Order: sequence, then C-alpha cells, then structure tokens
Amino acid sequence: MSTIRDIAKIAGVSTSTVSHVVNRTRYVSPELVQRVEEAIKQLDELPVFIAKKQTISHNSLKEKLILFLISERNSEFQFQVEKALEDIVKKEGYKLFTIIYDKDLEKKDILKNTFLNLLDFAGVVAFPDENHILNKEFFKKYAGPAVFIGREVEDVDADLILLDTFDGAYKATKHLIKSGHERIAFLGNSQDFSTKRFAGYKKALEDYDICLDREMFFSNLVCKDDVFEAMENISASAALPTAVIVANGAVLLPILEYCNGHNIIIPKDLSIVSLNDFFWTHLSFPSITCIDKMPGKVAEKAFRLIKKRIEENPEKKLYSNSLQKREKIVMPIQLNVRESTCGIGRGPFGEKAENAESLTLSAAEYELVREKKYTAAVSFHYTGKAWMQLLEKGLKKIFDDLKISVIASTDAHFDASLQCKQLESLRFLNPDILIAFPVDKVETAAAFREVIKNGTKLVLITNIPEGITAKDYVSCVSTNERSHGRNMGQGLGEYMIKNNLSKVGLIRHGDRTFYATQQRDDAAEQVLVEEFSDISICGIVDFLSEKEVFSKTFDFVKHHPDVEALYVSWDGPAMEVLKALTEMNRTDIAVVTGDLDYPVAMNMAKGGMIKMLSAQCPYEQGEAIALAAANGLLGKKTPSFIGIEPICVMPENLLKSWKTIFKEEAPDAMKRALKQNPDFLKLKREMADKF
Repeated sequence: MSTIRDIAKIAGVSTSTVSHVVNRTRYVSPELVQRVEEAIKQLDELPVFIAKKQTISHNSLKEKLILFLISERNSEFQFQVEKALEDIVKKEGYKLFTIIYDKDLEKKDILKNTFLNLLDFAGVVAFPDENHILNKEFFKKYAGPAVFIGREVEDVDADLILLDTFDGAYKATKHLIKSGHERIAFLGNSQDFSTKRFAGYKKALEDYDICLDREMFFSNLVCKDDVFEAMENISASAALPTAVIVANGAVLLPILEYCNGHNIIIPKDLSIVSLNDFFWTHLSFPSITCIDKMPGKVAEKAFRLIKKRIEENPEKKLYSNSLQKREKIVMPIQLNVRESTCGIGRGPFGEKAENAESLTLSAAEYELVREKKYTAAVSFHYTGKAWMQLLEKGLKKIFDDLKISVIASTDAHFDASLQCKQLESLRFLNPDILIAFPVDKVETAAAFREVIKNGTKLVLITNIPEGITAKDYVSCVSTNERSHGRNMGQGLGEYMIKNNLSKVGLIRHGDRTFYATQQRDDAAEQVLVEEFSDISICGIVDFLSEKEVFSKTFDFVKHHPDVEALYVSWDGPAMEVLKALTEMNRTDIAVVTGDLDYPVAMNMAKGGMIKMLSAQCPYEQGEAIALAAANGLLGKKTPSFIGIEPICVMPENLLKSWKTIFKEEAPDAMKRALKQNPDFLKLKREMADKF
C-alpha cells in the first residue's frame, strides 16, 4: 500500500505539505495543491489515511441529504412544497436534492441505478405519480425513511400525507351556494368525473338540494381551445351560470382570458373559485378566491416525519413491523376568499337582486309619465325613524320630477290591523300606484289582495304579504341584504384580528322565514367562519322583538363571559345590547351592527362599543322605488327585486358617510365627539404617517 512519502516523492513536495493538502489544515499554494492531487490520482491504491478521510466525508454528505422527487413539471403546488422544504431542511442542517422525473422512464432508471444505489439519503420525500414510476422495485435497496405526498406506493413502508381535495371542492362549492349561487359550473382536465374534487363539488350540490346539471361540468380540458369551447357551451346554456369552479391552473388562465375577451366582468357577471392557490392569484385583478393546500404546512409535516424516523432508526435497518407503525395524515385545506367571488342578493322568492340601473328612464319616457299626471299613495309600517324619512324624501324627489302626485301617505305604527284599515281607505282613493311597506306577512295579506283587485299597481318595500306572488306587484325594493351582512361580518372580523380578539357572539333575528334578515345574518356568519379562521363563534342568540334583546344579552354574557365582540342584526336591538353591556360593566365588548342613525353614530363617534356598521342607503332606495313605479305605469318589464348596495361606516369615514346617507352635514355634537375621541385621533395620525 502506498504511503504519504510516496505521494510526496511523486509530487516533489514535503510530507507535511501532503498532509496539509489532504487535511486542509493550512494554506497551500494552488500550484502545490494541484501537484499533490495529481500525485494521488496516479496511485493504484490510496493510503489508509486518505481513504478513511474520503469515507468520512462521503458519509457526512449522505447523512445530510434529503431526496425530493417531483412527479409533474407543471405542478406549482409540488414546487411550492419543494421551496418550503428547502428552507426548512437548511435551518435543520440538511440539504435538499431535487429530481423531476415527470413520467420519464429514462429518468426512472437513472434514479434507481445511480442515485439510490450510490447515495444512502437521510430521507426521501416524494410525489408518486399515477403511472407508478415510483414502485416497490424502485425502493427495494433503500433503507432510510420515506414520506409520500398525495398517494401511496403499494408495498412500500412509508409515511403518507394526503391532501383533502374532496373537502376543498366541497368548501369551494358550499361557499358559492351560501353566497347565493345556484348555477355553478365545474371545469377540469381529468378524463373522467371520478376525481375526489368532482365528488366534493357534487356532494355540496346534493346537500343543498341543487340539481346536478350535466350542462354545467366539463372534463378533459387540456388546452386553451378546449376551455374556450367549454365556456362557449356554458354561455349558450338556457340558464347561465353565475359561478365556476376551476379544477387546475391549466384551465384557470384560459378562463380568465376568455372572460376578458368577452366582456364578462369578474365577479359581477361570473364568480370564480380556483381549487389551487398559485403564487399570482392574490396579485391578479381581481384577486382569485382559492383553495389553499398550504404547501408550507405539508413541507413542515413531511420533514418532521423524516426526522422522527431518523431518530427512531439511527442504524438504518430496513423497516419492519417491529418499528413504529407508519403514519397516514390527512392535511386540512383552507379556503382563501378574495375578490373573484361575490354574493348574490336574493329576493323573497329567491330571485337575483338587480341594481337600480335597470330602472333608468329615457327622456321620452319621462315626458310620457309627466303627461299622464299619475297619482300615488304610500302606506308605511312606521315613519318615526330617520330611515323612513330619508326613503320618503328620495321617493318624492323622483315623483316630483315625474309630476306624480302623492295623494295620501299613512303610518301604521307597526300595527297590522291599523295598516289594513288604512289600506281600505287608500283603496277608495283609487291611486294609480301604491307604495307599501307591509307591517307583517299574514294579517295584511287580504288587504293587499283587495288593492291588487282594484287595479292599482303595487310596489313593495322589503316585505311580501302571504299569498302575493311576483306577478301581483311591479317590484320589491330593498337593500342587498347579502352585501349588508357581508359588510358587517368583514368589518367585525377585521376589527377583531387587528385588536387580537377571538371570541364572538351572534345576536340575530329569530324569524328565519323573513328572507331579508335571514340573508343578512347568514352572510355575516359565513364571512366570520370562512374568512377568519382565528375567530370562533362562542354562541348565538335569536330574538323576535327588540324588547327581549336586553335580557337575552344579559343572559348570554353571563354564560359566555369570555365573549369579546358581538354581531347584532340592526341598530334597534343593538341599542338594547349597549344598555345591557353598560349595566353589566362590560363596555370592553365590541359591537358591530347595521343601519346608521343618530344614537349608534354618536356611540361610534365617542369611541363607544359600536366599532363599525353597515348602512343602508334609504334615500337611494326611495329613488329606486319611484323609478320602479314609473316603469310599471309605462308597462315596462321591471325586475321583481331590486337590491340597493349598503356602505361600510367606521370612525374614520363617519362624517363623510353621514353626509352621503343623510344628504346633510353631520351634527356639530358628532364632530366634537370625534375630535375628543383618542382612538380616532390615533387612527388619523397612523393614516397620516402611512401616506
């Protein structure tokens, strides 16, 4: 066997120089290093000290390498896992070695015959493919731990991480259904409909009693032309979809391109949910609502499993039943709600809420109405609040422009029997149009049917009497209740996260047959559940009258002392909530509610418990009611339900919002209160620093 002296003689250097080159214990000039290395290469057999050094170095490398196998070159999720895994292993002192085998049989042979035979990796993390390129034969000589992601490899003892794609598609479909969508298309590139994703979509439709329409789902979309053809077929359908679920990125981009080229506005015309969250989806315009498979958490779980197995089996014996049983972990999937989906407000019969733009009259139509000199009567359920007074102002403004005379206006003071008597009197006046807000659905029904029989055209506000159908009235005008509830849920969630709060209670209207408050309350709850995973609902209170809210709030807070915030359906019961909380000395609880009036506005201005609210726009609603009446008088086809969009009100835009809604400056007392509110002043400073 050669010695260190032999190397020194061949290289023409001292033995100490050879030692320093091999052990790297001191600087040696590049020329001498090269001479020593060339001399070593000429030896038939390495000296023991050099062979041992190389073995130690090689083993050190082996013990710190983790092999990562990617099955699909175009899978962004697999590359997201790789990036996260690379960061994790680096922090732990390991290195990641990645190979994309991508259905390539030649690469399979390279992997099996070269890497796995020569390098005893510390661990393997792999995405097995559907063609079984990774199989038992591939792993037969491998003695280290392995983690498979997405699918298992038959007869290979490894830990398994599964992605709950069924639940992801179910959540996506459920989100759309609860947002008011019923016609939901499904587009994917699988060759059949046996995938877990499609099964999740189908199950959600079944659970919400929505028929599965064969015209609404397409498979095997492998190129842009396929996607465009599918979109053409959907657009030609008798009932257009309002939303589409996209199974993968190869389909998503062509859909966005198609919508852009065909003037389909997202989400106004079409809501979109992607079952994959790509790096660009939150940056697009609009940003895309996605199912997030959380690659960072998948990578973290995979590495922890590898490390656990290394510690269990330091001698790297082949796995056997004597070792701890392999784990099968199903990773949860998260819904990231963004701007590409929106709720659809629904009317009393489930009809889609249309906006007031559809009621526009031409100059000629204005003149035609003016010439007729129509008459109108108004039957309000109650006029004692600013909301109704503003609605009446908007109504009369348009009626004055159209020269429609309001010959009578009544106030039922929330008394159904009184409203019935008033309707009987109004009927004898024989107005051309009747504007009415029914006190209730049952007691007033007969009186309204008599009005219809009399030939008077009817425009309803929010409520529909029992037995009255959409054919019996011109239109029903209300706020978009789904937007109303969503505003409140979003505002409450954002406030809670900003202030590190996590426990919320819901105080909602208990009459679940009343479509308006049901939509509002459900939308608020949906936002809190779907979009704020760190917030938990600790309880729900249902009420039927405002009078009972005080005692119910008292009882709720006593049973849930950890509650930190409350959602309340509208401002009337919210004031009862404030009274109860004040009496209990629990003014630390934040409150979010609906509708802007002086008491809740002043509470907000003073820095009280009201932190945010969603405000209806009653003046604009009154204008829409008057225009709907004019459309009806002209015999034009009018949407059966009009939903006016509400606005979000917070301390920073309170004065501006007051002017927008009330058409006048905010009271001086409100302005003074804001100036003395330390939280508002702090917020103003923060905003000034930001901009």
